[in-house]
Amino acid sequence: MLSGLIVYSKNDKDKNIWFVNSCIEKLSNKGFSLVYKDEDEVLEYVKDNQIDFVIYRSRNYQIVEILESFGIRCFNNSLTNKIANNKYLTYQYLHKQNIESLESFETFNKLSYPFVMKSVDGHGGQEVFLIEKEEDILKNQKSGKQYIFQKFYRNDGDLRLYVLNKKVIGAVLRNNDSDFRSNFSLGGEVKAYQPKQEIVDTAAKIAESLNADYIGVDFLRVDGKWLVNEIEDPVGARMLLKASNIDAVSLFIEYIYTSLVQ
Repeated sequence: MLSGLIVYSKNDKDKNIWFVNSCIEKLSNKGFSLVYKDEDEVLEYVKDNQIDFVIYRSRNYQIVEILESFGIRCFNNSLTNKIANNKYLTYQYLHKQNIESLESFETFNKLSYPFVMKSVDGHGGQEVFLIEKEEDILKNQKSGKQYIFQKFYRNDGDLRLYVLNKKVIGAVLRNNDSDFRSNFSLGGEVKAYQPKQEIVDTAAKIAESLNADYIGVDFLRVDGKWLVNEIEDPVGARMLLKASNIDAVSLFIEYIYTSLVQ
């Protein structure tokens, strides 16, 4: 029997307990053992226990690098975790891959008001601010945090593609009439969407270049053209299930099982 861990940060565990329990149940039904651990417990645990794989759902790529050095198969790998969870690294990576994306700057000198300020490690729409005057920067910046700055675009379309095993399994269009951020966790509405093949190919190319197992690729429509905005790792499954009844968790577990037993 293969043994694995599913890992979240303490802060993220409770709101993702459905994902945790679904993975444990579905892998148990396939004869695997899966145990939950907080990310600050995982390295100590693997020293004393035989672990074959880790479903890593937090955002510290250095932990994943250590797990990989032990020969443990990680879903997703450390490169995906490192790039996707730093918005400026994401922009630089996409630029090197010749993938059109929303231009990001380390300073706001080239931008006119209003513009958007994001912490590089925020997620779920948190630490994303609309800056309309200089005072807004001072009010929202936190000491020790790194930020990027982007031109503000009216929400002409916010799209997430879900990519599993380098293939797009579904897409949702997000909208929020009460906030410039469209995140589902902030009250945004979602509906199923069928993207053009060009968009599908772009998302698949990103997953292929990172050798990612399961990620989200977010696009914004700017002047009628879809540009990559962010890469989401760990990506959830609730939006896709709500919008299209596609059970991404079951598909993810089937992929994990197949990857490990081959």
